[in-house]
Amino acid sequence: MSGKSLKSALIRKRFIIPAGTPVADIKTVLCKNFHCEESPLVTLRRAWHDTFDWRAFGAGAVIETEAAAGVSVMNWRDLESGELLDSIAIRRPIRFARDIPPGRLRERAEPLLEMRALLPLVHTGGKVQSLNVLNKDDKTVVHLALEDMQLSATGKSAKNRLPITLSVEPVRGYGEPFRQVLSFIEQQLALQPDTQNATLRVFETAGLLPGGYTSRLNLQLTPEMRSDAAARTILLRLFETMRANEEGMKADRDSEFLHEYRVAVRRTRSLLGQSKEVLPKPKLDKFRREFSWLGEISSPTRDLDVYLLDFDKFKNSLPLPLKEDINPFHDFLERHQKIAHQRLAAQMESSRYRKLAGDWDAFLKSPLPAHSSLAHALRPAIETATERIWHMYRRVIKEGEAIQPHSPPEELHELRKSCKKLRYLMEFFSSLYPQNLIRQLIAALKSLQDQLGEYQDLHVQLATLATLRAQMIVEAIASERMLVAFELILQTIDQRQKEVRALFKTRFADFAEAKNRDSFAELFKPQARS
Repeated sequence: MSGKSLKSALIRKRFIIPAGTPVADIKTVLCKNFHCEESPLVTLRRAWHDTFDWRAFGAGAVIETEAAAGVSVMNWRDLESGELLDSIAIRRPIRFARDIPPGRLRERAEPLLEMRALLPLVHTGGKVQSLNVLNKDDKTVVHLALEDMQLSATGKSAKNRLPITLSVEPVRGYGEPFRQVLSFIEQQLALQPDTQNATLRVFETAGLLPGGYTSRLNLQLTPEMRSDAAARTILLRLFETMRANEEGMKADRDSEFLHEYRVAVRRTRSLLGQSKEVLPKPKLDKFRREFSWLGEISSPTRDLDVYLLDFDKFKNSLPLPLKEDINPFHDFLERHQKIAHQRLAAQMESSRYRKLAGDWDAFLKSPLPAHSSLAHALRPAIETATERIWHMYRRVIKEGEAIQPHSPPEELHELRKSCKKLRYLMEFFSSLYPQNLIRQLIAALKSLQDQLGEYQDLHVQLATLATLRAQMIVEAIASERMLVAFELILQTIDQRQKEVRALFKTRFADFAEAKNRDSFAELFKPQARS
């Protein structure tokens, strides 16, 4: 047997106990044929966790917590095999990766989960009987476990009961006893291997669709589609993203709910701005105004979220003697973030918001008119999209070429906004163009946009942090040492802003290179299309 196949053979196996078969009989037969050490029957509670956007599942991982006999642990398993890769004892519920006790499991979780909260997806409860198969020296060579579990939040109906299973787990260095036990179970007990993924079975029983949420547009438009139909299709997908994040945003489960909600709002505003003569002007005027309001009411909370997310970066930029002096700033941010979030949540419950959501949903789902006086409503989507993208691309090139070393920050900000509009258009209509080519162009644009975004963020940070410093002085929570630390942070940001500004010429030249210009012309220049 090869090393690879040997490793595969020594992964935990699971068997289904047929309905109606007494579990006690299975245990009795096993212990008659193998030297077993029986552990007391225990009550086990198990929960599966993931982020709202299924980051663990997407990475092929399972994060579960188990509680039995007063002990709670968090496990990290391989999704496909169920193999336990890491486990750690926990004393309280884990919300973020930073809450996991230090160790390898936390090291796995932090780069994957980032700022996203771990949400409990499914809870099960039941009884577990553990058996250890011993050798003649009374050393454990195989772990056995009989599990009788059900979804704990949905009562005891048969449809919520999971199959009773027998798990067989190897002990390192004892491959032969493991294979002997497996052979006995398969041939003498005639139990069938459980071929369904255990985690997926639990999700299926609970009615969960793993990976069911994504903020990606995943649109499949057709070239001949009416422009007004294409616009509504895109806007409806963005509205679905908003609604999907609404509950988590109002509950403040983590900062990404509000972030993804705001991105969908920005994209909506951008497309509305590009929909002149595609959608009716009265509707455009009304909804552009209302979506602008959504951007305004959600900005204060998001700004404070960002400063909380950046706090460790600010703190780590300080010399060691001043690091702890900045801690009151974190308390200040948390307090004001809670206030801002409460105001936002109240606005989300307002009659104005409910009316906006209802009117917007009704408009997007209303029948398309058979005829239209709008110049572009009935045009094929690819014609309108190509025209708008080419127009915005030319604006980006013109604005970028006009920027000189002495240009004020406002000019770079205007270019950033134009880049964002161009990128949104390309993403909205990407399914209409050759995928490899448009993805390359979007990536090139994103590189420039990221540089402009960082510069603008740093520019705003300098002004906002100065305002927050003044506010902390008014609230009498800024010590002299804290003010010194704050000044060093501002100096660090100012220096970084200068460094980022110096990168602009190179980043813009990379985007505006001949290869990209030719590709843009090939895809979007009007006379380049037949």
